[in-house]
Amino acid sequence: MSLKQWVASSLSSPDATVEVVDANLLGKQEDVSFISKRVCLSSIMELAVACSAESPEERMNMQDALVTLNKIKVKLLEDVEGGGVV
Repeated sequence: MSLKQWVASSLSSPDATVEVVDANLLGKQEDVSFISKRVCLSSIMELAVACSAESPEERMNMQDALVTLNKIKVKLLEDVEGGGVV
């Protein structure tokens, strides 16, 4: 199984994201922002899989990728500033 396949398969379950990313990025599950960080990292991994499609025609263009990254950032900042509630 390739790294891309492993990440893509982990996206089917929100809890599997914890197994893919470094635990230090998420912090402790008791942290208020844990869920927000997990959602953010899952979104970034989804974007990475979309940007690494085999066929160039299937890949997301960089302008759309940038818009998506900015939306992910804004959502994370709103969630963390709002107390981590998703």
